[in-house]
Amino acid sequence: MGEYDRYGKLCARVLAGRSSFLVDRTPLQLLDDTITYIGFDLRGAMASAKLTLGEKARCPIIVNPYQGIYLFPNKSPFRPDCIWFNPEHIVGTKAIGNKTKVELSNGHSIIVDSRIHSFNNRIQKANQLMQIYMKRGDQPSPTIFYLEPPKGHQLIKEETGKYNFSNLEDSQQIND
Repeated sequence: MGEYDRYGKLCARVLAGRSSFLVDRTPLQLLDDTITYIGFDLRGAMASAKLTLGEKARCPIIVNPYQGIYLFPNKSPFRPDCIWFNPEHIVGTKAIGNKTKVELSNGHSIIVDSRIHSFNNRIQKANQLMQIYMKRGDQPSPTIFYLEPPKGHQLIKEETGKYNFSNLEDSQQIND
């Protein structure tokens, strides 16, 4: 979540297990750094999720597909008070008027400015995104056959400017 430090700079407050720490990056910068570390980027993660789910706003994102880490924002991700939740760490939700109490796997809870139906819908969308990408990742890949060329043949550039690939084809037909 976003939190301003004592100098008024927006930083990211991270809750990991039972500890929390402040990172000298905005929440979106921290997410982008994390996703970029494994070879992707935040913009692509957001665009992919929107396309996959057909949602326009507040889409969940894949932070790390290898570890199955998906997050969803409780409000617009561009707002400094947005909180990003990992649905794996939500053990329960409870309505408190127009707000939602979110119980976390580390024993802590937090009350967010969101109706329970809306918040639970975001959990469901994050789980849906995870299921879609897990199925896509489980698809069998096409089988590719590669024929090893005979050893010892050297490709030589002929006077015509072409390489002598035809010699490879001739030697292959002889071996068949």
